[in-house]
Amino acid sequence: MSRTTIKDVAAEAGVSLGTASRALSGNGSIAAPTRERVLAAARRLNFVPNAQAGSLRSERTRTIGLLIPDIRNPFFAELAHVVERRARSEGLSVMLCSADEDPQQMHDYATVLRRQRVDGIIVAPFSTARDSLRELQGSGTPLVFLDRTIPGMGVPAVVSDTRDAIADAVRYLVDQGAHRIGYISGPSETTTGVERLAEFRAAAAASGVDIEIAHGDFQEHSGRLGMRSLLARGVDGVLASDSLMTIGAFKECRAAGVKPVQDLPFVGFDDIAPFALLQPSLPLICQDLHSMGTAAVQMLLTQLAGVTSSQELRLEAHLKLPSGSEADSAQPIDPHHHES
Repeated sequence: MSRTTIKDVAAEAGVSLGTASRALSGNGSIAAPTRERVLAAARRLNFVPNAQAGSLRSERTRTIGLLIPDIRNPFFAELAHVVERRARSEGLSVMLCSADEDPQQMHDYATVLRRQRVDGIIVAPFSTARDSLRELQGSGTPLVFLDRTIPGMGVPAVVSDTRDAIADAVRYLVDQGAHRIGYISGPSETTTGVERLAEFRAAAAASGVDIEIAHGDFQEHSGRLGMRSLLARGVDGVLASDSLMTIGAFKECRAAGVKPVQDLPFVGFDDIAPFALLQPSLPLICQDLHSMGTAAVQMLLTQLAGVTSSQELRLEAHLKLPSGSEADSAQPIDPHHHES
């Protein structure tokens, strides 16, 4: 059986060979309806363009894209390390792109990866990047969502299930004497930001405590600002919902003369290496980074083998308390003692 060529795609779509080539390469001069007609023809014929030429992709580039929100975030840095090691074990190279928690930058990098003809892409998406990711999906590029998802796209995903861990964190704060718990949330453009906030609200309601919300953006500075705001509002317990905001909140406590854990019951997020240096040690909601990264690569390999899927794998997170008596001896802060 002869191999499908770009000429076949052009004939199927009813366009010239040059138009088909430009449409498949992502050339912006091609009108959207024409591009979609060419891409649809390519899908019907099971044609995928070559990375170096405009003909059949009989051999893959053996390169995948990894598009993460922020390489400065130790959580994503470690996750990228896991993905790269697993991919290399399969003979794949990884092209890493960091969006700096900027939806427009994520859109730009998604375009770059598509034009580079990577075999597939693992991405931790923003909901506001839906259109650019749909373009990738429409071009036939295999996608896997990691850590975050976009509902309704039907893309296979590996995420953490944090509901029980957040409930345990709230109960821990209550056991430490907290009655008014502050929460530093992530951005509403991410499923992690939205879902964790909802899980916190539900856990707080079940425990019958008052809450205060400080809205952050998964950046260290917003952790500082969030903690400053929560201290001013008189909270007596705090949960920060990601690693960078945990670092920022910890620093703000120190600047305000508040000893986190000892003076103010405090739970952070992610068991990353820098937290091992903090004193006192923090109670942490821990995600299984190794299993997440490994599973994401395996999902992509499955798609590259021609098996389509919309599976969502949810890996359970857990609350890790400090060893010894640090957590047990923590005392709640007097909300009227410290002013922001």
